[in-house]
Amino acid sequence: MTFDPLSAAFDDPGFAELRQQCPVSKTEMGAWYFARYDDTVDGAKSVDRFIASFREPGVVVAPEEQLISEIPEPRHGQIRRIINSAIAAHRIGRVEPFCVDLCHSLLDGILQAEGPVDLVSDYVMPVPNNVIAHLLGAPPEDFWQWANWSDEVVQGTYPTKNRNDRGEGLAGAHPEFVAYVDGLIADRRREPTDDFITRLINTEVDGRKLTEIEARTQLVFLFVSGNETTRHLIGNLLWRVSSDQELFATLQSDRSLIPLAVEECLRLDPPVKFLMRNCMMDSNVADVDIPAGAKVAFGIGSGNRDDNKFEEGNRFRLDRSDPRAHLSFGGGPHVCPGATLARLEARVALDVFLDRVKEVALVDPEFKGVEVFWAHGPATLLANIAGN
Repeated sequence: MTFDPLSAAFDDPGFAELRQQCPVSKTEMGAWYFARYDDTVDGAKSVDRFIASFREPGVVVAPEEQLISEIPEPRHGQIRRIINSAIAAHRIGRVEPFCVDLCHSLLDGILQAEGPVDLVSDYVMPVPNNVIAHLLGAPPEDFWQWANWSDEVVQGTYPTKNRNDRGEGLAGAHPEFVAYVDGLIADRRREPTDDFITRLINTEVDGRKLTEIEARTQLVFLFVSGNETTRHLIGNLLWRVSSDQELFATLQSDRSLIPLAVEECLRLDPPVKFLMRNCMMDSNVADVDIPAGAKVAFGIGSGNRDDNKFEEGNRFRLDRSDPRAHLSFGGGPHVCPGATLARLEARVALDVFLDRVKEVALVDPEFKGVEVFWAHGPATLLANIAGN
């Protein structure tokens, strides 16, 4: 069977072979795969050479409808500063009490259930759904609708084709989602509040604000990306802790290790398997010529286990000297703007879980991943748990 780095399990020995013998290789889909840590870091910094895009070749997206990850400089920097200002760390701190209460509320129901529970559907998924909708100022009764719309976007053809069978562009492909977001923006125009959407549409950088379409596009992107990737981060974290009773006991007795566990889980089990890029000019990486117009995949899963960067790269360790050196939030100027929020949610979700749960045993310890080609996270985590 042919080894395909875009679909193989992260612990497949084929990755180590690629890093040692063929660090830049052609995948079955035609993209060039970067297997080494250093090549991915250099590529992430070369934002003019490699532009983020999951779009299929030939798909053209209007500038206002480009996701923040695929906008070229200098416009990317302008919009990035607007987003960063709206999602500043000191404002994210206000979300933590909400997240703590939410996790306790979810576990109240879980611990009353008889028999096994699915931690993904009952605990993991509601956390980012509710937190990011709360951050964006959506009414609580609409949180699940946001989650459903997010899944429709991720599982459909809009991310690759900029269309589906309903229509072209975001508004044509997902009209209900767009209409809802447009309504939130219009509400903040009429009655500004101290929330993320109000700050997003009113923040000015270099003499410009986001247009209505730009604001809509980035709001949808932030919700979808924050929901999907954070869900997998928390799911991977609970899978690893529930699969390793020694790790469970260690973290329960020393909560100061939780942030380290979050980072090590991000490294070994990145929620995003790879980052797709368009090569904008003829390039040479690891003595391999890559022509302009080619697709490139930055191998997050492989680079995160590169023994040249991480001692015992395939082992889960809580004593790493630079625990945030992993690639799971990208790198360079385009590092994930939601990294702080994702870390907060994962830390709180695990901390509250350890507060409330005395024992946890997975019904089936085998990892069964979601069917999203770029994502890595458990589809289910059926478990028997006992409360403290």
